[in-house]
Parts: sequence; C-alpha cells; structure tokens
Amino acid sequence: MLNPFSRSAISVSGLLSTTLWCTSALAASQVDEYIYSANQAAHNLSAYRIDAQSGALIPLRGAPYATGKFPVSVVVSPDGQFIYVANQGSDTVSVFHLSKSRDALEQIPGSPFAAGHYPDAVAMTPNGKFVFVANEDANLIKVFQVDSATGAIKDTGKTAQTGEHPISISLTHDGHFAMVSNFNGDSVMSYRVDSGSGDLTPAGDAVATDEHPIYIGITPDNHYAYVANYGGTTVSGFSIDQSTGRLTPVPGSPFVCGAKPYSVTVDKNEKFVYAANWIGHDVTAFSLNPATGELTEVKGSPFKTDWFPYAVVVDDTNRYTYVANNGAADISAYQIRPDGTLQQIKGSPFASGDGPYSLAVAHVSK
Repeated sequence: MLNPFSRSAISVSGLLSTTLWCTSALAASQVDEYIYSANQAAHNLSAYRIDAQSGALIPLRGAPYATGKFPVSVVVSPDGQFIYVANQGSDTVSVFHLSKSRDALEQIPGSPFAAGHYPDAVAMTPNGKFVFVANEDANLIKVFQVDSATGAIKDTGKTAQTGEHPISISLTHDGHFAMVSNFNGDSVMSYRVDSGSGDLTPAGDAVATDEHPIYIGITPDNHYAYVANYGGTTVSGFSIDQSTGRLTPVPGSPFVCGAKPYSVTVDKNEKFVYAANWIGHDVTAFSLNPATGELTEVKGSPFKTDWFPYAVVVDDTNRYTYVANNGAADISAYQIRPDGTLQQIKGSPFASGDGPYSLAVAHVSK
C-alpha cells in the first residue's frame, strides 16, 4: 500500500536476568547480525551491521543500495546470505547477496525479477526453498522457487487466493503455516504450507480482525499470531491450531494499543509483544501470557519513537528492538530491559533512506 505521507542482596529474578543477558551476549559473539530497511520513498535498501555490544547500527559499505520503485517489504534467507525486496511500484523483487567480506551487498545476476502487479509483501519458507509474494490488486499469493546456489527466484505458476487486498504474509517458524492479512477484508487467513512443493492450502475460512489489519507477528513456538489493526487502536490475537493451522481468537482479543498500529512483533523469549503506532509516534509494549496468549500492557508503555513508525523488529539475541520511522527517515533502537520496557540506546535514532517501511533482521554464523 503506497502511503500518501511521506545492592547487597541479589534477588532470584535479578540473578536470572543476569544469566539470560550473559547467555545472549555469548550467543551474540558467535554470529554477525544485520538489519535491512526497505525505504519506500527513497527507492533503496539500507543495510547495517548491528554492534553486538551496544546495539548501534553501522552502515554497510556502499549502502543504501538501489532497488525498484517503492520497496515495501524485505525478507532474508535462513542462512543470511540473500536479501529479497518487494518493489511495489515496479512489480518486481530485487535480490541481493551478502559479500564474501560481509561488509556490503551485491545485487545478483537477473535481479530484479518480475513478481506480478503490486507486490505488497515477500516472505520465505524456513527451508529457503520458496518465496511467497502477496499481490494486493490481484488478491492472491504467488509462489516462487529459489535457486539455493544463486538466490534467484523462478515463478512456479502456482498461486493461492486471498481475501481483499492482501498486504502482508508471515510464516510460522516451523514453516508449516502461512498467515495473510487482508487489509480491505478486515480479516486474516491461514494456509498450510507444503515444504516440498510450495503449495498453499487454505486452513479454514478467513477470521475477522479489527479494521485494516497489516503486519502479523508470530510467536517462536508457533502457537500464537498477533495482527496490527491499522484502522483502529488494537492488536488482534489468535491461537494457531498445531494440526490444522486454523485460527481462534485468544481471550481478551483485540487488545488496545496506540493509534493506528502498523506493525507488531514478538520477542524471542515469547515474553513480550511490541506494536508500532503510526499516529501515536510510539511503541506499545505488552507482556504475553504463554498459557492463554493474552496481552497486558507493560508499565511505562508506550515508548516514544520518531515520526510515523511503521515496522518494529527484535534482534536475534533478544536484546534490542528497532523501529522504522517512516516520517522521519530514521530507525529508533532500544535496549530491552528484563521487564519488557524499552530504553533508547546511544546514537538512536539512526539515519535511513526516506520512508523506511519494512525491516528484517538476519544473522550469519562466524
């Protein structure tokens, strides 16, 4: 969708928090982490390495990189080597490769690839074999096969019908199911994913959300999905049937957040959910009840961002949260405290291209 605007005693909990932090720090030392921003108004892709110690964003050499017109979605292959960008204004997907030196991106031969009219979202199966592209005007999902050696994509000719104006697609972390939000249909649909063929099969009827759902966040254990409802002030929560993929509203859903939430994400420990509120210029933080899927707003929430935040993501070490501020051309970065509150880190916000719209985090083993 094109946007018209551009002490002396140590508590048990404290000891546990310190242990978790040290574990995350150790994990961070084993990988290089990157973050990518599809900049809608600048027609390019910003690329950064995440400083493991501070969470600061360090631009890659040569960034930002030219894409097609109006890039609105970005996803990274499971191994972190290939980056896919849906260019809504060019009807294409640009594909980039992380350089051998890991300090730059290179567009692969053949890129960009035709992707159907108005590609609004791109997603990849966890096995890296297929890419799904949501075509908002055609009300369908197109299936592309991935060349694992080159990263190139090939249209399989397979499609799956959606509701009206599919604007985002997210896969469960095990790759069994895909969730699609229908912006004008005020609903979300679930599909079973055949990991061998890329086939998408509807898992029951569309389920109602509040008005104009956009981004979908799925818990790492694949049990819950949360949808940001841009047309109002809520996030819808659903439990995912692990056998069929069918969606059922969780108790208390929808949950009140800020004005016009655009994006929602779940932290890696499945303790917190964050929603970026476009009109509120802030992020709502919720604590997540793993037994029921219910959300409760964290004390001190919401947390200020820059102007018109769109995308929100959590890094793979679970220490930092990043928010793309579409109206300010920058990315806010926060440290996640043990209670789920956010503290803006030194140097934040970090400059991006104009109109940052979508973020993706990736890690590459050292």
